[in-house]
Amino acid sequence: MDLNALQHRVLPVGHLPVIRGLIDRLGFKEVIDRYLPQHPLAKVSDAECVVAMIFNILSGRQSIWRIDQWLEKIDLELLMGSGVEGAFFNDTRLGGALDRLDEIGTDRILGDVVTAFLASRDAEEALTVHMDTTSVSLYGDYEDAPSPSPAYGFSKDKRPDLRQLIYGLALHGPMGIPMAMTVNSGNTPDQTSNRDLLAKLTALLPDSREVTVVADCKLVDADTVGQVLSAGFHLVSLVPKSFGLRGELVRKAWEDMPTSDDWPILAERPPERKDEAVRLYRGRSYERAMRVHLGRDEHGAPKVSEETMRFVVVWSDQLAERFDAALEDKLAREAEALGKTHSRLLAAGFACEADARRAAERAIKPLEHHRAEVTVRSEVRTLKRPQRGRPRKDDVAPTEVVWFADIALQRDDDAINAARREASCFVLITDWLSDTWTDQRVLNEYRHQHIIEGHTGFRWLKGPAAVAPVHLNNPRRIRAFGLVLILALMVRNYLQATMRSAASERGLGVKHPFRKKPDLKLTTEMAMEWFGAVWVVFVSLDGETWRRTTPTLRAEAKDVLELLGLREELFARPPPR
Repeated sequence: MDLNALQHRVLPVGHLPVIRGLIDRLGFKEVIDRYLPQHPLAKVSDAECVVAMIFNILSGRQSIWRIDQWLEKIDLELLMGSGVEGAFFNDTRLGGALDRLDEIGTDRILGDVVTAFLASRDAEEALTVHMDTTSVSLYGDYEDAPSPSPAYGFSKDKRPDLRQLIYGLALHGPMGIPMAMTVNSGNTPDQTSNRDLLAKLTALLPDSREVTVVADCKLVDADTVGQVLSAGFHLVSLVPKSFGLRGELVRKAWEDMPTSDDWPILAERPPERKDEAVRLYRGRSYERAMRVHLGRDEHGAPKVSEETMRFVVVWSDQLAERFDAALEDKLAREAEALGKTHSRLLAAGFACEADARRAAERAIKPLEHHRAEVTVRSEVRTLKRPQRGRPRKDDVAPTEVVWFADIALQRDDDAINAARREASCFVLITDWLSDTWTDQRVLNEYRHQHIIEGHTGFRWLKGPAAVAPVHLNNPRRIRAFGLVLILALMVRNYLQATMRSAASERGLGVKHPFRKKPDLKLTTEMAMEWFGAVWVVFVSLDGETWRRTTPTLRAEAKDVLELLGLREELFARPPPR
């Protein structure tokens, strides 16, 4: 063989064949094709446009107008089939696909995908759904935009200067698989977003499944709790601090169990560092009646019902330590605030003793951790003479009596202990009254709320997925692109959950790319690091057709494929079109 006649070229492919294999397994490409079949004159289908955007999102995310340039630099045929070119995915083509997705309905498409996923898991009759909302900041001018309209509102991104949309998300508990999503106007209250999300879950999940909704404190109001119960769902949520019964239950728990050691242990959290101790959660539950609204009557008035709920009062040693660590700063700020009030309101003096005392009592009313002793004193003040010139020898200078209030502060240990007890506790609410749902189980389900708040939910969407800022010129495309992000999150979380479950079953994890030791809870991003140096080599001899050679994968990459149930052929054989 004449080596001078041998030509070769290489293209990166990385972890994308793994993503392609999981997309095929989840089947949402077929769902989109069913609603949006490929036009005879189109070079690629709308479903393929969605897959291309998912590839891009799970590789670091380029702007939509640059996706075609990014695709031209990878082995696109291996991922999407023979004859597919990066130029087919220009921003106009992708924007048109987003428009058509929105016309069909993002809820309908996601609903079919979730229904197919649940049908493949018939053994799972009990579902735990974690739900929450977040704000997504937008850049650009969106005047007179249709609903959902970008608007100014409470920004969870700390960007009140930008318009925003409110995204709602519900995840299947064990795996973090997206079940439903909502997009609302930027000034929509969390309670309204939660009700919209619950309505979509009600329409999606069959009656035969036992569904427990886990959410944060915005779920706890008469209308939303009533909607959960009317749908046949169960709930586990955090009771808001503004809920009157919360303080009563905390005080009741401390009366029944005067010291924290008296509280039963509900859960333990192992230390993150060697110098830390095991974190403890202790608590007990009480049953109380709660007034909820089970729908509306023919006149639009709420149907009020008294429902028995279980409230779990939980004490956390970490919360107690956090209160103690911040106590001295709180005392200093409280004393400083009173000093400013004293100098502004009390130093000028008052015309009578009663006014001075009332002003001092108003000033000390906000005190939480101090006792205050108020003393009132009077002074005789010489006034300015009413006329100009030198006074006569027999003139008496005019005077007035001015009253002042002095405040002496003292640390109130009783109030501090009461505040510590209050701050070290939180209260959970659930309608589960059976013995199968113990206090420990209720707490553990709520502790899994990080599934939606962390890297399997909003933190991923706002970090690696770069959902914010979004650069799209109308809310329809923003809404449709939200569906694409949710589908990408589904692939990401499904990969992580499947890999971790298989590693746990065999009792041996995948080697961490940086720590160089097996890890049973490796994240998707760390597992994909083992595919970072995978390139596909093309060779041609004497001007023959280019031939793709199978890349040699590292042992750790093969290990990941084995856990996911995927074959190495993904890196050698393009899929059929």
